[in-house]
Amino acid sequence: MINIEEFKKRYRIFERLDFKNHPHTFYEFWRYKLKVENQDNHILDNDNKIATLSKLRPILKIWQWHRPYEFKTCFQLLEKSVENISDSYDEIRNFSLIKFDEIPEKYLEKIWNELGSIKDQGTHNSYGKLVMTITKPLMFLWGQTPAFDSVVRAKMPSFNLEGFKNTRWGFDLWISVMKKLQGYLNHNTRVVVSFRKMSIEKYGTDKLLPFGQFFDLYYWTQDKQDDGSKKEDSACKEKKPVVDLKKTREQEEFRNLIDLLGKLKRKGKISDVEWRSYSKQWRDYSHHRDSLVERLKLMLEK
Repeated sequence: MINIEEFKKRYRIFERLDFKNHPHTFYEFWRYKLKVENQDNHILDNDNKIATLSKLRPILKIWQWHRPYEFKTCFQLLEKSVENISDSYDEIRNFSLIKFDEIPEKYLEKIWNELGSIKDQGTHNSYGKLVMTITKPLMFLWGQTPAFDSVVRAKMPSFNLEGFKNTRWGFDLWISVMKKLQGYLNHNTRVVVSFRKMSIEKYGTDKLLPFGQFFDLYYWTQDKQDDGSKKEDSACKEKKPVVDLKKTREQEEFRNLIDLLGKLKRKGKISDVEWRSYSKQWRDYSHHRDSLVERLKLMLEK
C-alpha cells in the first residue's frame, strides 16, 4: 500500500507544490497546532479558535473545500460548527490513527454530523454526507484522517468497502475505512517508522504524527511530476488552485475586512477616522493582517 522510498519522494514533490502557496497548507498549520496544544490548551478552545479559523480559512479556500458552493457561506457555517465540536475535538485530539479504535465513537459521530451539515443544511440524503466537507478541515485540525477528495478516493485502495469511491459517505463507512488504515499501520511498522522520521525531520517532534495527512499526500501526488506539474484531468480539478490565487484571496479577505469594519462602525465602536486607519493598516502591513482581524472581531464581540 505504502512504498517507503516512494513516500519520501512524493513528500518532496508535494512540498514543492505546497510551498508555492501562502500559507504552506500542511506544514505551517501543523506547526501551529503543535505549538498551541498541550494538556490544557487546544486549537479549538475559546482562547485559540479565532486564530485557528483565521489560519484555516485561506487553506480551505486554496484547496477549494467549498465547491460547488460559495466559500463565504460555507465558512460561516464552519465557524458555527467549530463552536459545537470543541468539546468533542478535545476528547479525540490526543488519539492517533494507530489508536483509532479506542476513541469513543460518540465524539467522532458528533464531529461527523456537525461538519457534515455545512453543505446539507435542512436536507437529508439517504446516501450519506459529502465526505470531503467533513474530512478536509478535520485533516488539518486533527491530522489523523485523509481528506478523501476525488483524487485520493480514486488512487487509494478501497478495502472492498462498498461506496468508497462515492462522494457521499455514511458515518459507518468512514469508521470502517479509518479502522482499515489503522490495521494497515499496526501491521506495517516500517511505514510507521518512516512516518515518524519524516515528522521529526519536518516538525522536530514525533509526539503526534499527522498520519492522515501523510496518507493523503501519498495518493494525491501519485501522478504528479517532479517539476510540480499537474495532470490536467477532471479528477485533479477538485484540488487545483485557482488562477491568480494570491490576488483573488486578498480581494476576498479585503471585502471581509470592509464588512467587519462596517459592522463596527454601525455599532458605534469605531469612527470614520478609525475605519480608514484600520483599512490602511491592513493594506500596508500584510504580515499583521491576521492579528488585526482578530482584534477587530474581539472588539465586535465586546
